[in-house]
Amino acid sequence: MAVAAQALNIAQYANMSNNPLIMAVTDSLIDYGNVAQDLPLFNNASLIVNGARWEGNLPTVTWRQLNAEGVSTIGTPSPWQEQAFILTNYIDVDKFLVQDKNQIGNIRANQVEAYLKAQTYDFNFKYFKNDHITGDQNAFVGLRARIDDAASANKWGVRPENKIDANIDISQATLATTPANGNKFLELINQLLWSVDSPQGQNVVLYMNDVMQRRFDFLLRALGTSGGLTITQDQYDRSIMRYKNAIIRDPGLKSDQTTRIIAGNGLSGSSAVGETSAGADSTGASAVYTSIYAVNYGEDHFFGWQFAPLNVEDLGRLNNGTIYRTFIDWAIGLGNASTRSLGRLYDIKIA
Repeated sequence: MAVAAQALNIAQYANMSNNPLIMAVTDSLIDYGNVAQDLPLFNNASLIVNGARWEGNLPTVTWRQLNAEGVSTIGTPSPWQEQAFILTNYIDVDKFLVQDKNQIGNIRANQVEAYLKAQTYDFNFKYFKNDHITGDQNAFVGLRARIDDAASANKWGVRPENKIDANIDISQATLATTPANGNKFLELINQLLWSVDSPQGQNVVLYMNDVMQRRFDFLLRALGTSGGLTITQDQYDRSIMRYKNAIIRDPGLKSDQTTRIIAGNGLSGSSAVGETSAGADSTGASAVYTSIYAVNYGEDHFFGWQFAPLNVEDLGRLNNGTIYRTFIDWAIGLGNASTRSLGRLYDIKIA
């Protein structure tokens, strides 16, 4: 692939940077839960990346008799191409606000912090829900659109089998009367991990919302076992839940700070905000379902690339004399080198 190089995540890029501002901004993105922290990122100064993945058409293996000739064989991989998308913003603050002796804290730092929170909400939402039909064509295509596309055009290299219809009820009431559904659910989670080429969850992140996380924990306790669920801590002393070796992460909320990116509020009736049994976002009595996404990260599965590491510059006071400006710039794209990188388990009833 054109991106063959050592991959690092944004925390590692921050640690390698000699720019304190970049380190502070990158650490803040991680602290706020930006899913970019999960992406292995390659530096590649190109707006287009080309690659190939095996979607069948592997080389034929032949055996021979003694003294017979060997047979030449070759496989035919499927080419793919993706582009980088550019995130650029200026954070401008009037000089009189900067110089005001009554300001609370550092107003420029406060504005940057607010921007980073907004950027995290936006990046996380687009990572899962963006598409180029009804969404933002200036940003990358998200996981749901890539997985949904598998059954038709298969442009993004995802097997149709990786969109799994769970058809299971794990509401609290059902688990109380039908605890066997807990075991059935664990089998489905194992199927999801198998579909992304990692039965033990190595290099995998399982994305689910906070309600589903709590239900997962409830379900396992109802079975009277940890069921492979463990709690560890990351470098920021945050608790990290794992199933087998897979990290469990909640991508959080949209920028309105209310709406869950992965829908499903665990309520029933008119109060329900979630997905239908078909996996579409909805509200009302039919919206009592949710989904779990699985991503296998790595150079040979799903990864990101950046034109260059995240750029943050304090441009100081502009020539107009009235504005202090902070400049943030990042060109980033996504790449999928395997048909077993992305998966979605949907039709999970939680209410």
